[in-house]
Amino acid sequence: MKRLWQMYYRNNQDEVDNFVRLVRYFVPFKWRLAVSVACAGLVSAATAATAQLLEPTMNRVFVEQDREFLKVIPWLIIGLFFVKGVFRFLQNYILRATGERVIAQLRSELYRHYQYLDARYFTDNKVGVMMSRITNDVNMMQRAVPSMVSLFREPLTMLFLVGVAFYNFWQAALFVFIIFPLTAIPVAQFGRRLRKWVRRGQERMGEMNSILKETFSGVRVIKAFGMEEYEIKRFDDENERVYHANIKALVFEELSSPSIEALGAIGAAVVVVVGGGMVINGTITTGSFFAFMGALGLSYEPLKKLNKMYVNFQAALAAASRVFEVLDTPPDTVDRPGAVSVEAVNEGVRLEGVKFRYEDDGHNVLDGIDLDVTAGQMIALVGSSGAGKTTLVNLLPRFWDVSEGRIAIDGRDIRDIELVSLRRLIGMVTQDVFLFGDSVKSNIAYGHDQEDMDRVIAAAKDANAHDFVQNLPNGYDTLVGEMGVKISGGQRQRLAIARALYKNAPILILDEATSSLDAESEREVQVALERLLVGRTSFVIAHRLSTVQRADRIIVLKDGRVVEDGRHEQLIERGGEYARLYSLQFDTEGPSDAPTPAPEARE
Repeated sequence: MKRLWQMYYRNNQDEVDNFVRLVRYFVPFKWRLAVSVACAGLVSAATAATAQLLEPTMNRVFVEQDREFLKVIPWLIIGLFFVKGVFRFLQNYILRATGERVIAQLRSELYRHYQYLDARYFTDNKVGVMMSRITNDVNMMQRAVPSMVSLFREPLTMLFLVGVAFYNFWQAALFVFIIFPLTAIPVAQFGRRLRKWVRRGQERMGEMNSILKETFSGVRVIKAFGMEEYEIKRFDDENERVYHANIKALVFEELSSPSIEALGAIGAAVVVVVGGGMVINGTITTGSFFAFMGALGLSYEPLKKLNKMYVNFQAALAAASRVFEVLDTPPDTVDRPGAVSVEAVNEGVRLEGVKFRYEDDGHNVLDGIDLDVTAGQMIALVGSSGAGKTTLVNLLPRFWDVSEGRIAIDGRDIRDIELVSLRRLIGMVTQDVFLFGDSVKSNIAYGHDQEDMDRVIAAAKDANAHDFVQNLPNGYDTLVGEMGVKISGGQRQRLAIARALYKNAPILILDEATSSLDAESEREVQVALERLLVGRTSFVIAHRLSTVQRADRIIVLKDGRVVEDGRHEQLIERGGEYARLYSLQFDTEGPSDAPTPAPEARE
């Protein structure tokens, strides 16, 4: 047996490991499961008793014509079915309720794990695929929950029925239960193929979700370029792939039952011929034969349910393997042992020999950055597209970790600061503002347990947002829609500034915060930004030249390196890279508001 188990485990290691891992989620509910198993035992015993009742019924009622026993038998039948009904309900309810709790817990665990994965993971994986893990894959695992009922009850039922069969007609029972194990062969074969195609179908479903996410988010671009038919074809092609994978899974799922029925029919035919002859010869009684046949017939239903359970488990394990892949993906950005909490920035921020590359074997996007920023200084980051500006500011809150060198706050490596604490120190306003589909006040106070309305209004006023918020249908309780679609770009930007003001972090990052706005909105936002910058250590990837000119220092980046550092007038006099960029922008947009170069999409 040990050798057979080792051989099976070697060939099905992933399946066994995923099953064991899934079962561990039920361990905290072991007492509920114990009650459920006890109920299953009573249901199985009642089922076997029903089969055994055929023996005295046939012999005493139909052969001996015992009228007194005929009066008793209906009450026995009713009692047995009442017991079965009550305890079947209790077992089903306890086990399925427990299973639903486990699935809900698993879904929450998966979502929680997603929240703590790194920015790198989200850039390398499609949103639709990640959504599919939480929805489709977990729902597929949910199919296994009803099968857990069969896992406990049906083997017990078959065990009791086997006892009845052997008690009444052991010769035929021996033959039949030699044939029964043969049913495991087609079931196992079909199960392996089913798992393969279910997994492929789930992967295809994830790709289809990605297409849906892209097309729904980019519907205006699709319409602007007249690409409706192209996107329809792209979706239909992926939909066909899902269909074909699901059809393959359906074939292997449905083939298992006919295989069992064929083997069962062969066994039943042999038993009828042999058993009928033995009844005629007087070797066994009519009642014993019918009790045996009753046990045999009743055991067929548990066998079918066990087959269905195996099929569902194969589908669930295919989904579980995808879910566990995510749960086994460790975040790269974690707290170091002994990381501390920091509440303020007293000295400043220092970058020492910072190098960064997105891929381990890729080129350095930042290549040896040394920068010392005193607390309260405003630093403007300037450079052409691809110079590394956005990458640099994304290293400060540890969206990515440096590949070499270090970043320190008040002399302490930021990797030695608790992530939650570090990110509390930093406020961000970016070009692409993200608002939640919640109220205005909730978006401004996002990240705080309590919404202080006085503070919300004060932040909105400083962000030049209070007036337009008051004119919204429900003021600060107005829902802004998904990603803030119900308000304008300038209004979204001012709410983002209000959110940063409400957070009141000592370090501020502005990444092209006004580049996508029209002139009027930009003036409103610019005034709000000036208030936001006061008293904070700021890193500004600037769009407006006026912002750059007010900076304490301008850092010019080129090919991932700092090539110039100074104030506006100093850098113009040097006639270097900054002067060249300034000249290009000046010639393009005029002296009054010449912006620094356009933002990079991803550096």
